[in-house]
Amino acid sequence: MINAKIILKVLGSLLFLEVLLLSGCLGLGLFYGEHDYLSFGVPALCALFLGITFKMFGRHAENRMSRRDGFLSVSLSWIIFSAIGMLPFLIGGHETRVAAAFFESMSGFSTTGSTIFTDVDALPKSILFWRSLTHWFGGMGIVFFTIAVLPTMGTGDLKLFSAEATGLKTGKLHPRISTTARWLWGVYLFLTVACTAALYLCGMSLFDAVNHGMSTVATGGFSTHTDSVGWFRSPLIEYVELIFMFLASINFTLLYLFFIKRHWRDVWRDGELRCFIAICSFVIVYVTAALYMTSDFDLADSFRYAAFHVMSLQSTTGFTSHDFMEWHPSTYLMMFFVTAVGSCAGSTSGGIKCIRVMTAYKMMANEFRHILHPRAVMPIRINRITIGEDVGHTIFAYFVAFFVLIFGAAVVMSCMGIPLLDSFSLGIASFANAGPSIGHLVGPLDAWNMLPDSVLWINSFLMLAGRLEIFSLLLPFIPAFWRDN
Repeated sequence: MINAKIILKVLGSLLFLEVLLLSGCLGLGLFYGEHDYLSFGVPALCALFLGITFKMFGRHAENRMSRRDGFLSVSLSWIIFSAIGMLPFLIGGHETRVAAAFFESMSGFSTTGSTIFTDVDALPKSILFWRSLTHWFGGMGIVFFTIAVLPTMGTGDLKLFSAEATGLKTGKLHPRISTTARWLWGVYLFLTVACTAALYLCGMSLFDAVNHGMSTVATGGFSTHTDSVGWFRSPLIEYVELIFMFLASINFTLLYLFFIKRHWRDVWRDGELRCFIAICSFVIVYVTAALYMTSDFDLADSFRYAAFHVMSLQSTTGFTSHDFMEWHPSTYLMMFFVTAVGSCAGSTSGGIKCIRVMTAYKMMANEFRHILHPRAVMPIRINRITIGEDVGHTIFAYFVAFFVLIFGAAVVMSCMGIPLLDSFSLGIASFANAGPSIGHLVGPLDAWNMLPDSVLWINSFLMLAGRLEIFSLLLPFIPAFWRDN
């Protein structure tokens, strides 16, 4: 049976956090002389009212949470946060379409980074900061943040964490999940401050550095300028962004072991990390060679553009410094590939994740060996840990759901008049939470506001499905989810 009261209690606690975020943006706007009290004041009051109401209805909740309650709480929290998060865009008059405003909000919280704004430079600083803040807050997860900073809810902590981090290999730093959350959030905060400081020292203004620091470490991609990182015309800034996009793509447990515990050998022995580096290095070399041979770039510029954009897409950050649709068409396939694969589980990035790709490859190779030696016992191991059949089944189900949803969405969007290349590209960019679209109608530097409302709703759903690793969002649509047995 669904424990509605505990779900309302959790949602009420989460909404109080959104009140603080909205109030902070209101204060920032006043600091910069923007006397628009309604854009953030009304959403803050709405979140406060809903938070108080939910807490009242859930005040006598039994301190018991099932897995179903956890999955439902997580899915509802992301939808409600995005629905309230779109209000500043609508009330401030920056966008008139509900579908577009919700898309922008979902793109922020899911760290996708696709935008509907054609002139980002014209937006008020409070709105720019709100977009970056949605990235930063959604990067490590709304519920995950709550577990770290709010009082524990008993056994509900683990249910919420497992519902939001479906399939992630986060590691166990401490027996208490709340302590693990605080350590990982500490690493997250450290990277954000370090990235902000590095960008500021490289020539960004403090405001730009803070916003890009939050977007980079969250692997989001919202920028304070329409031309993204290319606006700064600084190779040094691009290399700094590249370094921190790489760090944000690594399992945060490994970052904790590297920076805090200094277990450097254990970090390098991680198979997923080496797989991520191998894929990234191969694609960077290929794109560098393609640019050098088919464009006017010299070797240094070819490497810089290739490394920056490959890391940007594989980390699913989505920053751009050049329109890579002007490059040789052979590079498009590589861009599609790294966007779909993504980086490491337990990071803020999206995509399939290297751990799943590596496990699927080992399962396929093992199957060939079984055909040749049917009686042999050949277990699959990742990081010296044997992978059971249940994990293999879960990975197979994930791959099927990943491709079925993208294919289905692409077919529907193509029936709505979107070109086939763009349909698949929009689906992959949204589902992988990557941001830039590799298409001719909507390119890497184009806004998505030219798309009809129905297409924006589809991609908003894909962004949330990708962020919650598919199953958390889709489970409530299965009839068995609501049965008491």
